[in-house]
Formats: sequence, C-alpha cells, structure tokens
Amino acid sequence: MTGLIETGDGSATLFLDEYEQAMHSSSGAYEEAVLKHVIPSGILLKEKKELYVLDVGFGLGYNVLALVQLYSLSGSRFRLKIISLEKDKSFSFYMDSVVFNDERDSLYSIIKKGYSQGSVQWGDFSLSLIFGDARESLKQLKEYRFDAVFQDPFSPAKNPELWSVEYFELIARVMEHDAVLTTYSSADHVRKAMIEAGLVVGKGPAVGQKREGTLASPGNFVPVLEKDRLEKIRNNPKSEPYRDPELNLTREEIITNRLESISKKKN
Repeated sequence: MTGLIETGDGSATLFLDEYEQAMHSSSGAYEEAVLKHVIPSGILLKEKKELYVLDVGFGLGYNVLALVQLYSLSGSRFRLKIISLEKDKSFSFYMDSVVFNDERDSLYSIIKKGYSQGSVQWGDFSLSLIFGDARESLKQLKEYRFDAVFQDPFSPAKNPELWSVEYFELIARVMEHDAVLTTYSSADHVRKAMIEAGLVVGKGPAVGQKREGTLASPGNFVPVLEKDRLEKIRNNPKSEPYRDPELNLTREEIITNRLESISKKKN
C-alpha cells in the first residue's frame, strides 16, 4: 500500500505500489541523499560562478533538500540551478506530511512550493521540475551542460527504462566533461550500460545496509574500477545491459529483450 515509512535516521520515505519499492534505504532516507549523492558528486567543491545539477527521480525532494542545505551551510557564493525530472505529480500530499523539526523544514517548504508550482527561486538557488517520462524530458535539455547528475529513479529491475545504454547516452550528452553522476546501483549490467554510453565508471560509497554505489563521468574524474572487475563486467553474459534503441519501449519489453539477449550469449 502506497504510504510513508519512517527510516533509521528519522526521515520518512515513500513506498509506491506501482514499483513495489520504497524510494530510499530503510537505514536513512535523508542520509542516503547526503552520502550517496551530494558529497560524492563533488558539486560543492567546484569553483564556478554558476553550477547546474540534474536530479533524476525527484521523489520527495530529499536530494534537492540535501544539496540546498549543504550549499547554504558551505557559504558558497555560486548560483545553483537544479533541474529535477519526475514522472509523478501527486506527491504533494505525502510531502506535506514530512517534518524534520529543524532548520530543514524552512528549506523544504521552498522545495515543496517548487514541486507544486513547477519552479521556485530563492536567493542564488533555483529549482525547476519537468514532469513526465524522463526519456522524453531529457530531450528538452540538450542545450544544458550539467556539473553533477543524481541518478535516483527506482531500481533497474523495476524501472529499466531509466537504466539503458541509450538512456545513459542521453545523460552523457548533457554532462560537462568533469561532471560526476552518482547512483546507488552497483549492478554490473548498469555499469556496462554506462561504459557503452562512453562514461568512465568507478565505485560510489556504501551507505547503511546498501552496498557500494556507482560514480560515472565523461572524463577521468572518478576512481576507475579495477581491471579485473572491468574485465568481468565486459565478459559476463549476465552483464548484458538494458537496451532501448528508440527510447520508447515499455518496462516489460526492455526486460524481456535483455533476458533473450543473455540466453543467446549463453548458447
């Protein structure tokens, strides 16, 4: 049943029936945003007058909240522009029930306003949301170059349309050369999809009960995976990535096509 669930750090996550999954780790939803995305992206260490962040899978807005809070605490003077992609426009009810009982509540109220209105600006920070299929939304962003990407949709098994080779090719095209993509997934077929899309792939941090995540970049700006690990990814039939040539296949089609491809390679 769709609804909020409290996690280990006291913040709530949302379980969705459609995906049969919660949006965050049970060990700590907000903690995951900070430690899996904001800090490893290195976004707050960049020295530019204006920084762009792409947030794929807005959800309850925790990645944005964590970024804006740390940005506020850092005393940074650059302008921060965030674009979030989200399929669902019906999370306001759940977001209104989220309370942190600290300084995050005032920031979160601004982010909630951005979600309900589609955009919001506060000081040097701005947030814009694009609702709908992220594959289509990305096509609207071809003129942008992002300094960080938070890849945070539901899991590859439940949301394969946002983990294909062609999807990551779209992502790679809108990343700056030194940009870092962060994600919680360390699945071999996800990493191979990134590699085939032209990204350099490395290990991301482990947080709570989840194993290591993945970092990726168009340039050599992440610690590259070990040679034997890369060799295994390249040669293991089970590392076959999702493929979505026209970026319009259904979840079922993407999953079925991958399984058929694995079967052919084994035989």
